[in-house]
Amino acid sequence: MARKKTANTTSALEMESSVPPIVEINYVDPLFTVAAHPIKPIIMAGLGTGHLYCHSYNAESLEETVQNEREKAELKEKNSTKVSISSIKKKWWISMDSLDLESTGDFSTNWKTKRHKGSCRSVIFDILENSTGDFIYSVGTDHIIKRASTETGKVTAKTSVSNHYDGKDAITNMCLSSTHPFLLTGTENGHVLVFDSHELSSKKLKFKLPNIHEDSINKILPMPAISAYHYLTLGSTTLAHIDIRKGVITQSDDQADELLSMCYATDSINANKNDTVLVSHGEGIVTLWKNSNNGLADQISRVKVNKNASIDAIIPTMNEGVEDLKDSVWCGDSEGILHRVNYKKGRVVETRVHSSVMGKLGGMDEVGGLDIDYDYRLISSGMDGLKIWSGQLEKDQQGVLDDDDDLDSSVDDSDDIHSGSDSFFDNTGLEGEEEEEDAIIPNKDENDSEEVGFDASEGSEDEKSTPSTHSTPQIVRKKRTDITVVMKPKKRMIDINKITRSEQPLESGQEQQKKKQKKVKTLVPNNGIAKFDGL
Repeated sequence: MARKKTANTTSALEMESSVPPIVEINYVDPLFTVAAHPIKPIIMAGLGTGHLYCHSYNAESLEETVQNEREKAELKEKNSTKVSISSIKKKWWISMDSLDLESTGDFSTNWKTKRHKGSCRSVIFDILENSTGDFIYSVGTDHIIKRASTETGKVTAKTSVSNHYDGKDAITNMCLSSTHPFLLTGTENGHVLVFDSHELSSKKLKFKLPNIHEDSINKILPMPAISAYHYLTLGSTTLAHIDIRKGVITQSDDQADELLSMCYATDSINANKNDTVLVSHGEGIVTLWKNSNNGLADQISRVKVNKNASIDAIIPTMNEGVEDLKDSVWCGDSEGILHRVNYKKGRVVETRVHSSVMGKLGGMDEVGGLDIDYDYRLISSGMDGLKIWSGQLEKDQQGVLDDDDDLDSSVDDSDDIHSGSDSFFDNTGLEGEEEEEDAIIPNKDENDSEEVGFDASEGSEDEKSTPSTHSTPQIVRKKRTDITVVMKPKKRMIDINKITRSEQPLESGQEQQKKKQKKVKTLVPNNGIAKFDGL
């Protein structure tokens, strides 16, 4: 039986946006990692079985379908607009199982393959200027990094990393430089290994930085505005600034809390600065760091998001066209809730529900990953599946209220923060014995699959593998100019005294009783500091 929702979860649902997803894809096997193509409507999905899926979608058509179905639903039920997105019984957006996807349609599978033995832990797109999105890099618990063509899925290079660390270690995530052929990998034991992405098959290690953190490397972030050799790493309870040639430059104070993910603010990215960093914590908060302030030695402020959950993922909105979005980041927590945090206002301004099904420990599908697609749409993913959210916006009415208004304050109104669940999932150890590794399957007909080659000796087989007939449109990144704004109804202030005031005077006993009833608890500013009278 589902557990009763906590007070924080209920408060978050009260702030739920009316923006719906345009598509929802469910996977039979655990979904471990998702990456969005930087300039095309393509998504890569890595599973716990080692499989890799390449999906493409027609965003404009999906947006139109959702809008039409929503209008039909509102005509059938007059109060449908008052029902939250998460409580809708009949979904009017596309919801499909990954096994049912064809090679054509508004959301389709271009190809799929058994890429790794065990689980696929991380997949990322190439971001070099001359080859943006042309290649993908993936790594699994088999300790092998593979580079493949995005269009066909053919492996073009691979390397084993097991010789560069202890056999009990494993890679947790990867990061690419946008200016140099540097591929950085973080391991469970806190090491950082750097490879040459152009010479991956050479098996040579470019740089090795041991023991950057005491525990697993949770995130690596490049610092191109400073140098192609400078990066930020997150692990255990500290944030480190490293030079891959020399080692640690600075390391933060111990935060006494697990640091799970981080990102730059949107305005810092657009201004080509790496100054403002936002970090998500295991105890349900997001902290603000500034390199120009104290050299990233410690946080300078914090925003309370959900004290009953860990904030496992965080990403900037990347949309500079809207002021409120420019100052916001998206966060995903272990209760399956998405929060848009305006870090300049210091509060949560919007929520969405990734997992509307509640279990014993909260949302059945925790938010494990977030990404932004080529047109600034939010993509959320968990172990069960992924959602692509509509690009329309909802007017935030809380932005016009004072910061001292307790009714529209942050979800958490207490300074008592409890630890949430851990974000990283361990290796499942699943192996597909019946399916040949790296056999590309363009569609549901597995008889057409071909073995993918890795080197010159296997080059003849590389030529045999053919991609899906489904062609992906060449769409470039653009600014949104046609934005739909959903307005919330304005609130009218009512003077209760005028309504209840009687024309005839009350008797003395009744008047004394009325005064006693009007004594209520005084509201205090919701700034995270408890106020105690008489101390």
